[in-house]
Amino acid sequence: MTAIATTPAPTTGKAARSTNGAGVHKARPAATNGAKAVKTTKTPKAPKKTQGAGVATEVTTPEVVEGRDLLVPLAQLVLSEANVRRVFHAEGIEELAALIDSQGLLQRLAVVAHTEGSYAVVAGGRRLRAMQRLVAQGRWDAARPVECKLYDSERAAEVSLAENSGREAMHPADEMEAFRKLVEEGMTVAQIAGRFGVTPITVERRLKLARLAPRFLALYRAEDIDPDQLQALALTEDHAAQQAVWDGLPTYDRDAYSIRRALTEESCRGDSRLARFVGIEAYEARGGTVRRDLFAEEGDGSGVFLDDAVMLQVLAMEKLRAAGEDVRAEGWVWVECLLDGDYLALRGYGREAKGEREPTPDEAQSLEAMEAERDELDAAYERNEHAERDTEAYEAEEQRLMGLIDALDERIDAAHDALAQWTPEQMARSGALLRIDHGGQITVDRGLIRAEDRTAANEGQGGDDAGVSVSPSDAPKKRPAISEKLMRDLTAHRTGAIQAALVQNPHVALVTLVHRLAETVFGHYGRGNDVVKVHLTMTSDYALAQDATDFESSPAGALLDRATTEWGDRLPGNPEALFGWLLAQDRDTLLDLLAFCTARSFNAVAGRERGTDQSDAIAEALGVDMADWWVPTAASYLGAVSKAKALEAVKEATGVDDTAAVAGMKKDEAIRHCAAKLEGSRWLPAPLRRAPVDASASGSDES
Repeated sequence: MTAIATTPAPTTGKAARSTNGAGVHKARPAATNGAKAVKTTKTPKAPKKTQGAGVATEVTTPEVVEGRDLLVPLAQLVLSEANVRRVFHAEGIEELAALIDSQGLLQRLAVVAHTEGSYAVVAGGRRLRAMQRLVAQGRWDAARPVECKLYDSERAAEVSLAENSGREAMHPADEMEAFRKLVEEGMTVAQIAGRFGVTPITVERRLKLARLAPRFLALYRAEDIDPDQLQALALTEDHAAQQAVWDGLPTYDRDAYSIRRALTEESCRGDSRLARFVGIEAYEARGGTVRRDLFAEEGDGSGVFLDDAVMLQVLAMEKLRAAGEDVRAEGWVWVECLLDGDYLALRGYGREAKGEREPTPDEAQSLEAMEAERDELDAAYERNEHAERDTEAYEAEEQRLMGLIDALDERIDAAHDALAQWTPEQMARSGALLRIDHGGQITVDRGLIRAEDRTAANEGQGGDDAGVSVSPSDAPKKRPAISEKLMRDLTAHRTGAIQAALVQNPHVALVTLVHRLAETVFGHYGRGNDVVKVHLTMTSDYALAQDATDFESSPAGALLDRATTEWGDRLPGNPEALFGWLLAQDRDTLLDLLAFCTARSFNAVAGRERGTDQSDAIAEALGVDMADWWVPTAASYLGAVSKAKALEAVKEATGVDDTAAVAGMKKDEAIRHCAAKLEGSRWLPAPLRRAPVDASASGSDES
């Protein structure tokens, strides 16, 4: 059966048409000699019919401009070489296939006659691929007729260019509202997802945005608001709250981060230490309300917000106290639980050194045997040192012995660790503190001595009660010798005097500042050190690694890690000794440490495009060229942008447009291609480029 019929019987009036409701007309079949339905849309002259190679072919006159409608079995359609679109993207074909499967083909394919009884598609290649995908999946029959419009082969390129030109994709806001209308008409999310070839979460996200206050969809259509800002506003369904947050923020500070912070400032994030410790399921089981950001990455908890912070704290304390009872059962005289405890919480306590119990006969024998083996290995290593060096045998033996020695040392250390324990006397005068670390795990600090217990023990030394700890509840209450008002009066004078003395002694002032910064950076907090009211907020490697891809292996990450380790090794581990150590250092050392601590306070992370700020002036003063610190790779940049943006980067870096080179490549392959082209180019994206120097800031006056 041929796909092209003879000329249809004439009809009176306008040709009959039907529409599928999408504004696209479909040809109504006409009865014609038992062949496929064909309708002539414009036939100034009767076409001539010829036979060639056993295939019926229309030979149209040059006056045939509009083309002719016909039905062609899908198996007889091929992609024409005359199709002007050379770059095809695999993305979206599955979605288009689902649309065609559920809605039908809403727009005919433009074809020209081809050899071997087939027709070549000059416009509609993606639709053809989508239908072929349906056949491959067994959802369509290859013989299924497809609506086409036949053009003369001489017009193939013209028709293809005309259909691919002047096309405009639907605005996302229109699609959002269309999905919402379908839901209002009774369709489920799953039904919409199936019909339009998208995932249910995609439908839910678009519905979430469609339910924003109409004002924001209007701003979106006018390109006065970004998608990430819409997603942040969608954290609440309250239109009044959305508008209050938007109007309450300065125009320069309406980025997604600021909007999200304003909407969740009273909430606790699902990846916070308390939420991890309690568990979101346990919190919800107790009736706690939760908001989930549909646009956040799944699984990390950053898109979950627990609105009842008080309930979360109650649940955390309940769980912490339950764990505290297990610790108390070990025999400690006191146990405390802190929700907000960090290293600062420890500076008011002394600490007992853990004792070591006597080993059992078997343990003693095992330790003795390991020590003897260690002596033998040391002797063997010493003998090997006297052998001929720089030979393969020498190096192999050295490596073997070092491996055995290291493994044995680990076993000896483990054996001694097994003997370490708190004595009953230690437990009778000390206690344990339970805290929650940043990962939501319990940290137990044992063997702590409270300040009042140390004072009571010191006062008792030398008397009848020497060596006996005094419980704070048993200590007698003493009347202060100086009233609070007088104490404040005196200490205010003292504060003023110390300030005046610091003004006159720059070295001690520098030591004081560096000390305050260093104890914050390294956690060396001593009792009473907060008298210096200079506060530094750390920007740690961990914080940077949350945003910066592969930060740990970057040049900056490696340098900062090395500097942190070196300073950590140089500084005394005892907080009480830190100030004295700093006093003994020369000014260059103090300035080096000051530079390190100041650097760790710097934070210019931004969530959206920013204007010029102080970070530009600092970078300019330092001569920072980000090409020395960052390279464009698939992980760091190219994999996070579109193929078009990746090609744009290659063109900027090399001056060559590689669009044709990546035509037909999948995105991963194209990204690898672009990464290879950018290697060694020192190309930087706009946010990493040096800001232009403001000539007006130099203070020159040429007038």
